[in-house]
Amino acid sequence: MNLHGLDFPEGLLYAPAHNLWLREEADGSVTLGLTAYGCALYGQIFAFTAKRPGTRIEAERSFGVVEFAKAAASARSPLAGELLEANDALLQRPGLINRDCYGEGWMVRLRPDDWPTQRSAFLQGEAAVAAFAERMRQDGFDPADNGVQALRTD
Repeated sequence: MNLHGLDFPEGLLYAPAHNLWLREEADGSVTLGLTAYGCALYGQIFAFTAKRPGTRIEAERSFGVVEFAKAAASARSPLAGELLEANDALLQRPGLINRDCYGEGWMVRLRPDDWPTQRSAFLQGEAAVAAFAERMRQDGFDPADNGVQALRTD
């Protein structure tokens, strides 16, 4: 799926308010990463520092810090659980988030609390794209501004 030149792959869950995607893993864990829209908003990412594995993460609380051009932002989790793993490759190559946000640029893996209940809070497919379109409208996002959209595909 594509919105204003930004990809939103099918098969993932999305948390538009957090600019994050979620992927269910076979072992019951959930991988989280920044969406293409999140990357477009941040611009070039210079560092990502995650909390330590084993840390309990509450919903709406930080699982790490993203540093970009002139600021840093707390990456807030849309779900509660235990942080199992951070993407160590991002320590040396944080730009992977910008280059491959849905692949090698993933951020953390969590073991969620009560996943069947939490899962219903996330969007897929056209519902996710519609929510991102509304978020872009509210943010005043200008799809014609090529200066902020490093991940455009058109």
